Amino acid sequence: MEMSETIFQRLYLTYMPICVIVGATGNTMVWILIRTNRMLSRLPTNIYLLCLAAMSSLFLFMLFLFWLEEISYIYFDVRGQYCCLSRNHLETCKVNQFLAHVCDFTSVWLIVLVSCERLMLLHRKKRSLTTEKACAQVAVLVIIAMLFNWWILYVASIQHGVCDVDPAFDRIYHVMTALETVICMIVPSIIIVTSNVLVICKLNAHIREYPGTPTVSFNTSEADIPVTSALSAPSQATKSCTRNFGTVLSGLRYTDVQLTRSLMVVTWVFIVLNMPNYIYRMATNILTIVMQNFSLFAHFLLYTHHAVLFYLYIFYSPQMKRRLRPTAVKLLECYCFKPNGEFSNNS
Repeated sequence: MEMSETIFQRLYLTYMPICVIVGATGNTMVWILIRTNRMLSRLPTNIYLLCLAAMSSLFLFMLFLFWLEEISYIYFDVRGQYCCLSRNHLETCKVNQFLAHVCDFTSVWLIVLVSCERLMLLHRKKRSLTTEKACAQVAVLVIIAMLFNWWILYVASIQHGVCDVDPAFDRIYHVMTALETVICMIVPSIIIVTSNVLVICKLNAHIREYPGTPTVSFNTSEADIPVTSALSAPSQATKSCTRNFGTVLSGLRYTDVQLTRSLMVVTWVFIVLNMPNYIYRMATNILTIVMQNFSLFAHFLLYTHHAVLFYLYIFYSPQMKRRLRPTAVKLLECYCFKPNGEFSNNS
């Protein structure tokens, strides 16, 4: 970035730390809500979401380091003497770029896994995915992400004090950028759109078959049963759900309908906020002209995606939204209002 800043560049630098703080807070909220609830932590879908929160947090940490470097370079550079991690250290430059790309790749395909899991769940009477299988899929996905992005360790270098691509490897960079656009944007978007359309068709069929169930308010006490019914655990809550919805249990579970709706919001937002970044990267390859303002706008949306992702999940998910206040009160009681020696191990 040049020393002569535009208003848009100033907004860009101001917006980055806001995204980091907001995103880290949302990711932490999801971790606390899921990990402090035994039933939620046993849902396979939440394994994907926990990993997604971790990858998003790591990406935001890399963004924070980048922001520190930009700020120190622009505002604290005295006679060319500045102290930046990746501007002066090649290894740090390579690692930062590598981790950012791995997190981005993993986040994209975790959202794809969430979409596919929702689709399969709505079309099957039994849940075939277990937490063990979900953990194995996440581990394989992370390994694939590292293997796919190894080339960044090879081409990243320090150019004029900036962590960038070595000009000698421009051809490799353009080829891999095109491939990355296909694998990380076009293919996932097709899968997500197809899955969401099929899910919408299934939900519409469910509404026509059981017109009474979708009209039940998310604030009713019955809506608090989902985790139990989704896990097929016998309890009084499940019996109550059966009495209220009658033959609905032979169709879709009420919980799955609720959770699917909230996750569909997350997947659609992913496509809307990530697509401009990949369009920009392809456009710079084709036109060979750096469209700086569009670049900043595309990165605005990319960072916004990592910042708001889990707020959407929390506030569009009735179960998570209802558990937010009780969990916060419980944590305050445990860590702020209890004297030493009275901490409870109950989850």
